[in-house]
This record gives sequence, C-alpha cells and structure tokens, in this order.
Amino acid sequence: MSPLFAAPFPGDGQHVHEESCALDIETLVRESTYAFQPIVDFSTGVVYGYEALIRNIEPFGFKTPSALFDHANASGQLPELEPALLRKALDIFAGVLTARGTKLFFNLDGRGFGSEMDPRTHLADILEEKGFAPSQVCLELSERHQNDYSDITDHALNDLRRSGFLLALDDFGQGFSELRMMHDLGPDYVKIDRFFLKGIDTDPRRKLFVTTVANLAHVLGARVIAEGVETEREFKSCREAGCDLVQGFYVTPPLEKMKAPKLFYDHVRAPVFGNKRKEEEGRIRAELMQLPTISDGSSMSQLMDLFVSNQNAQLVPVLDSNQEPRGLIHESDLKAYLYAGGFGDEDYKAALDMPLRNFVRSCPIADIDSNADMLLVTFASSLNSDGIIITQNFRYAGFLSATSLLKIIHEKRLEEAQDQNPLTRLPGNEAINRFIAEAAKTRSTDRHFVYFDFDNFKPFNDTYGYRQGDRAIILFSELMQRYISGTGSFRGHVGGDDFFAGYINGDQTEIASTLLTLKRAFKLDVESFYDQAHRERGFIEATDRFGATRMFSLLDCSISMLTLPAGLSLTPAQVNAEIAALKKLAKRSDDGLAVKTYQED
Repeated sequence: MSPLFAAPFPGDGQHVHEESCALDIETLVRESTYAFQPIVDFSTGVVYGYEALIRNIEPFGFKTPSALFDHANASGQLPELEPALLRKALDIFAGVLTARGTKLFFNLDGRGFGSEMDPRTHLADILEEKGFAPSQVCLELSERHQNDYSDITDHALNDLRRSGFLLALDDFGQGFSELRMMHDLGPDYVKIDRFFLKGIDTDPRRKLFVTTVANLAHVLGARVIAEGVETEREFKSCREAGCDLVQGFYVTPPLEKMKAPKLFYDHVRAPVFGNKRKEEEGRIRAELMQLPTISDGSSMSQLMDLFVSNQNAQLVPVLDSNQEPRGLIHESDLKAYLYAGGFGDEDYKAALDMPLRNFVRSCPIADIDSNADMLLVTFASSLNSDGIIITQNFRYAGFLSATSLLKIIHEKRLEEAQDQNPLTRLPGNEAINRFIAEAAKTRSTDRHFVYFDFDNFKPFNDTYGYRQGDRAIILFSELMQRYISGTGSFRGHVGGDDFFAGYINGDQTEIASTLLTLKRAFKLDVESFYDQAHRERGFIEATDRFGATRMFSLLDCSISMLTLPAGLSLTPAQVNAEIAALKKLAKRSDDGLAVKTYQED
C-alpha cells in the first residue's frame, strides 16, 4: 500500500505534527468505499434517496469521517478531497438499481468553500460528467462548521442552489446557528439530530421540539428527515410529529453491497385507513389549481413565453427533473426587471440572461394526505403566502389557494358539527360507529377499541347536581384529548359518562399504560369537585338505584380494551358484544382495566 501520508509540507525546521501532513488523496479515494443508507418515505415506504457514508478509512489513520475532514482542512486539501470523494460516490451510485428520481445525499464539509480557485464551486461539472442532474444530488451541510462560513461561502452555496443542487441541514438542533442557516440558505431538507429522536416516544419535550421544527420547515418549503431512528416507537412518534422521511437502523442499516437494493420497505408503510381521511383528501384534490409549471432548468425567455401564453397566470410553480417543487415564481417579481424598458432596452436583454432560479421564492408545502387542520396551521404560519403547494409522493400535484383552503376547513367544520356531542365537542355516536365499522374490517394492522365508563357517577350527580356532573364529563374529555392523540387515534363521546377511544396500530402494552395514566389523572383531578369532608372520608352517602342509602367511593372510571390483531376482522356487532363482556370484568378488576386480545375460535 502507498504511504498513508505524503511528505510533510515544507516548514521552518520546527516539528510538523501529523495533522499537517498531506494526504495521499489519490490512494485514499481509490481504496476507500461507500455504504449507502436508505432514506424512506413515511407514507409509502418507498426509498426516496440514499445517504453516501464513506467507509474503509481506518487504514489511513482515521476513526471517523469527521477526523478525516478535520485533517484535510488542516492540511489545506479539503477543496481537493471533497470533489474527488463525490466522483467516487457517484461512480458507485451509478451502478445501483434505483427507481427514477432516487436522490443521492452527500455530506459536504464546506469549510473555506468559495475561496479563490476552489474546485468545489464546479461540482455541477462533475455531475454533468457522470450523467447526473443536479436535482438528483443533495448536499448535506452540518452546523458544526457554520462559524467557519463566510459571506463568500454563502454566495458559493447559493450558486450551487441556482445550478440545481439540493441542500440539507444535517444534525439540526445540535448547535446554535441552525435557525439562521434555515433562514439564510432556504434548505430543501432538514435532518433532525438523533439527540431529539432518542426516546421521543416517552419525552413530550423532545416530541414538541420535533413537531415545531417540522411545522416551521414545511412553512419554509422544506422536508423533514428523521435521522437515526432505531425503534418502532421512535418511528411512530416521528411520523406523528410530522416528519416526512425516515432514516436509521429501524429501516435498515447502511448497505455495503448494493447489487439488488429494495425499492420500498413494507414495515415503514403507513396504514391506509378511514373513509373520512379519503373524503378529506378528495376535497383537497377537488380544490387544487392546475397552474402552468416550468422546469428549474428553463430560460427566462421560456418563462416569459409561459406568462404571455397564460395571461391570467400570476404564479408559476418551479419543478425539478423529478417533478418535485422547488418553489414559486411571482409575475410581480419580474416586472421590475423586464417591464421597465422596451424589448430593445439593454436592461431587458440583461434580465433575460439571468438564471431563472434567481426569481424562485420558497412556498409552504404539504402532501395531499395531510390533515386539513394541519394545512391551515402551515398556511397561517406563513406570512404573505398565496397558498400551499400540494404534493403526492413528493411530486407536484397542484396548488391550493387560501380561498380554497378556507372553504375546505369550513365544510369540515359544518360536517363535524352535525355529529358532535354539544357538551364535550367530541365526535358522537355516528362517528364512533363509523370508526368501529371501518377499523373492524381493516385487516392490515392491529386495532384497539377502548370503552370508558365512570364509576359512581349517579350518586355524585345526585349529590352535587348536574352542573358539577357536566364539569366532570368535560374534565374527562379534556384529559382524553391530552393523553389520546397522534396518527391513527380516535376519541368519541357516546353520551353521559360513557366515552370511546380507538387506535389504528400501536402497542397494546404501551396503550394500556397510557390509559391507566389517564385514569389516575382523572381520579386525582376530579377529587377537587367534592367538598372537603367528602374528600377526607373518601366516600359519599347517597341513594342507590333500589332506593337504599349506602356509601359510594369518589369518582373513578373503568376501562375496557379489546385488541383485534392484524389479519382478523369482525362486524361492529361483534366488537360491541366483546366490549360489553369486558365492561363487567373492568368493574371487578383491581386496577379498573380489562384487556383482551381477540382470537378466533
């Protein structure tokens, strides 16, 4: 093997540390290799892209890629090393069987980027040489070196954006400058740091952070990648928090051999469920505006021709080679450049030579299967937005105007009001029965049906009056909304002191633990509705249904939970019969919870 390091740089006679020794880049690039870790769509399980991860650098004295790049930066070879590694990654990736549009995510250290004669400013030439479109490659930038970036670096990165490269902010949340980078660079992707994903299923603060970042990214037109996801619970929590893409050992470890990689991963695919969601998606689809679109590689003359041939067009979505939206162009932004002088004016001619990407604005973006309420939050968080770009499987599907969005929300509210308990504002019996019917016949995943029944509610109501009884019912409904949430969950009010909850997917033990936490919170909070004497005694005296006076414990609730495993289906009548039998067991159990997994005879 060639020497690990070439001769040291000429010095002044002092000892030269190993860190300043020049790398033998040619040998390192030849003998290192790349593994590729899939980045997968949360909704479909389809592989959206691969992150290239350098391997076999230990023989050169580097335990981690960071150590390699630190050394290359110290020796002044980083600008030479990174283009060479990109060529290596592209050569390997070119031989991988992937679906059309699958993207390569490549880590770019970026320190000193954009300085005079920096070969990294010509990365687009490498892609053209290797037969890749710039929109197929996403450069991942870490906040770790953001303090080393200069105005020159920012300009150089923006030039890469204008040439068609995609940008991702890696390790988001690790440092202090990410929000500024998100604002200044307008990245296409934000990768959440592993710190916020580890234990996200049990840490509400972590989940709040990820949800907030996801909402902000969507407003700015970026997609969110949950990186380093290791467990099913983390995976589900990230999906509930609004992440778009997932990467990590839960999906699959980095792939060393890429001869026949999977095109999708079944265990990642989101369960398809609910006529209500389908109806909502149908409403969104019906309101989509099919605006004229333009490719991000088009010329200004082509853009002008588009506006001339579409006189009513004021907005034009810009799409990359994979039909993924990169933003919007507003006709008003062109006027200052193109309409000030005549067609023979020198400024007009100069404007026609400007890159089309100079005029692209970011726009809120969401997938067509998004909840309408989430669309409203996204839109409301975006100042001066004309609407939301809607995608399907990340490809452009249409544009949803502000007027259309408000119409969809209005129709949804009217429909909800028709089947809503007037006291708790929770869905009523019709919605509950519809949920049970649809879930009971869905065989692709586990389903959980939960019935809540207050203990000793009648004597409490008789003693303290209906107003206090209503307060207890409202308290429980509020606790349900706090503890029962997330994708695939459902809350309903049967009537009086009876409630219902349903889950599509989810771990039975985890759900049961959450239900017991809800039960304890209700029992604790509702004690304040009693007077001090009753609280101290722990019971009240009241008349039972037979007219006899006896002691009743303070308010509590019993919980019956039926789990229907994947592969099995029942009729709504069968589900209700099973739950009715469980109610008696719940009343007699020590903890007030009865759980059953249904099995066919």
